[in-house]
Amino acid sequence: MNKIDEKKIKDLIHTIGLNNNLTDDEVRKIVESQFRFASETIRSLPFEEMSLEELQDTNTNFYFKYLGKLFTNPDVIQRQHNKELILKTRKEDGRSD
Repeated sequence: MNKIDEKKIKDLIHTIGLNNNLTDDEVRKIVESQFRFASETIRSLPFEEMSLEELQDTNTNFYFKYLGKLFTNPDVIQRQHNKELILKTRKEDGRSD
């Protein structure tokens, strides 16, 4: 993101805060809360312990007003889990490649 876009976002957050009698930090927390909720919800699911059928039945779709839909599927979850296992193994072996 370039500096002009960052400035526009900062100004917009400030304007929303002024119109609603909120600080910039409060506005930023409100805006980011929906994404934090989705992230915490997905991370709290015990994917390692779930079978493929359970993964397919798990609802991991989130709808964000004005943005669209955030979703994942069992294949993406499995690939991410495998990647984390590989990175963990490399770290334990002392490799940094």
